[in-house]
Amino acid sequence: MDLKLSGKVAVILAGSAGIGKGVAEVLAQEGCTIAICARSKDRLLNTSDFIQKKYSVEVFSKIVDVSNAIDLDEFLEDVIERFKVIDILVNNTGGPKTGKTTELSNNEYQDAYELVLMSKVRASKFVVPHMVKNGYGRIINIESTSVKCVLDNMTLSNVFRSASVAFSKTLSREVVQHGIRVHTIMSGAVMTDRLTELGEIAANNEGITFEQWKQKAQSSTPMERFGDPLEFGNLVAFLASDKSDYMTGTCIAFDGGILTTIT
Repeated sequence: MDLKLSGKVAVILAGSAGIGKGVAEVLAQEGCTIAICARSKDRLLNTSDFIQKKYSVEVFSKIVDVSNAIDLDEFLEDVIERFKVIDILVNNTGGPKTGKTTELSNNEYQDAYELVLMSKVRASKFVVPHMVKNGYGRIINIESTSVKCVLDNMTLSNVFRSASVAFSKTLSREVVQHGIRVHTIMSGAVMTDRLTELGEIAANNEGITFEQWKQKAQSSTPMERFGDPLEFGNLVAFLASDKSDYMTGTCIAFDGGILTTIT
């Protein structure tokens, strides 16, 4: 299927590894010009070089902490200055600190608010005027299945990812007449560094090895495996294309069928 994304400019926040890298790869394969940011210089440069060489597309990258408003704005301004448009925005972030509701400090709540919620609010507010001017745009927020079924010890993710979904749905209704479509993807277990980090914590708490935890966690999903970042990227590419033009404001699970909720 030709998704007709060739020549589109796609911005992927936190795009140097994991889901973000998978999304950047698939969009590059579809012919998009890519702009990615991340905090790790070495990983960012390696990913940028890899995508540019493998898919023969232009890649712009910059070291950015997306929870920092100034850094994020400067990155997006650089993208506009360089490419003149932003057609696709993929709002992705690292995960916030784990912990229980009363054990987390107020500062940790504030940090998660800036990282998980406000980075997406700020990036969306930046790109919307440009997308309105062009009469076209796609904004895709990457969240977690915790917005449907809260996860233990994941208070900050539960709270601020749910808020992001509400923002995404509200925004989708405000911009739909301008040719802009807004979506949320709820990620389940996808094989990333973040999943490994959480798995190691869980394994330690249970007194088992990471490999034992991984085997048990995979067998608990209906598909008995974790997802792949490139598979995730395929879903993003579809939502970014005109093939999904009659869809907006959706909240779609990418979870191997693990959610048991009906809606």
